[in-house]
Amino acid sequence: MTKSEDKPAADKSNEHSSMRRILGNFVYLLRGRGVAALMLFGATALAARGLGPAEFGLLILIQTYSQLVRSLLNFKQFQGIVRYGVPIYDNGDMTSLRRLLRVNLRIDRDSTIVAFIVAIALAPFVGPLIGLDEQYVMLLVLYTLVIPITGKNTATGVLRLFDRFDVIGTQMTIAPAIRFCGVVFAWWFDAPLLAYVLIMMLASIVKNLYLMWCGWREYMKQIGHPSEGEDNSKAHMSEFPGLRNFLWVTYWQSNVDLVPRKLSTMMVGYLLGATDVGMLRLARQVSSMMSKPATLIRTVVFPDLTRSWHQGHDDFGMIAFRISMIAGGSGLLFVLLGYFFGTDLLAILFGQEYVGAATVLTLLLLAASFNLAASSLRSAAYAIGHAGQVLRIHVVSSVVYLVLFFVLAMQFGLWGVGIATCIAYAIPPIAMALLIKKSIRHRASSV
Repeated sequence: MTKSEDKPAADKSNEHSSMRRILGNFVYLLRGRGVAALMLFGATALAARGLGPAEFGLLILIQTYSQLVRSLLNFKQFQGIVRYGVPIYDNGDMTSLRRLLRVNLRIDRDSTIVAFIVAIALAPFVGPLIGLDEQYVMLLVLYTLVIPITGKNTATGVLRLFDRFDVIGTQMTIAPAIRFCGVVFAWWFDAPLLAYVLIMMLASIVKNLYLMWCGWREYMKQIGHPSEGEDNSKAHMSEFPGLRNFLWVTYWQSNVDLVPRKLSTMMVGYLLGATDVGMLRLARQVSSMMSKPATLIRTVVFPDLTRSWHQGHDDFGMIAFRISMIAGGSGLLFVLLGYFFGTDLLAILFGQEYVGAATVLTLLLLAASFNLAASSLRSAAYAIGHAGQVLRIHVVSSVVYLVLFFVLAMQFGLWGVGIATCIAYAIPPIAMALLIKKSIRHRASSV
């Protein structure tokens, strides 16, 4: 048999191997995320009932503020570790890998310190803007104490690099478990808002410490200490061509992603008040059954798509588009469930006070379907090297979102927020699909 006859069989084997590995890693994360989702659901339901719409909305604003500031100063280096670490590790160059990780660890440390200082400094000014009085501003400052324990990007990158999605899946359950147990206690004893804030803080701190410990353990197992005479303390980003630009692009990409998730929560607090913040959070909590899997899909397919593209496998496009169609199509089933049973679901889970969020719930489920369809396409575009184009696509999407948000939210309240989200989320999957098809055709024609 000739080599040309052998190639289709080899491509088929690579295709099946990649799909099996992606599916296996996705199951690890989905299992952890599934358990976490159930506990978060329970914790959110009890907190909503225990605090009432107004104080529940204040709790969400306090938590979102610290998350927003940290996210705005978070370079998400784990994506750079995967993007540049995969070929380095495949080549067996452990010295370069250690230097790559040292660079990313330094970014983790510095960005965390800056985020903490900024969060403390801005809290007295941001608090009144979103409707918090003096006592709640103090809680806003208190919650920022979790920020110094959030520099975990390097640990996450190490675990992803070595396919330790089982550890990441376990880590996903830690914060929800602590939060659920704590909220049950607080709800049972009719605790004040301060107790809920302390519970959220404890959950976040323990989760991050566990992840950093697991990352260090995996590092020592797979890479180990530097060899004698090896000094990585002065490792610099310039040693890895393209890394600076990649991190810069993914940094802005992560910030653009914050617009419909974190920033919109603060804008709703400013425009509509804490009660509507609580309504929006509950609708998002239910719709997160699809938005969370979108993140998981991006997580598990990125290493395989990166390897597939660099090795020239023909299964690259098939994997990206097949996962996109399956994910997006399955999301539409949840949209139908939300449309017909959303009101009853909110009443049963959170109480009759929250049924006003039913319409926005259905719209957010539809937006999450678009996000699911886009998940594997974004990883595919990153693997090809089109991070900059992806960023531009999402910038356009976010600008559309912000314009529609202010126009529609002022006119229609939360219903307008849902419409703005749907329209904005429909843009990226269409644009990225066209971008990927063009790149695949270009590579095929140049062979």
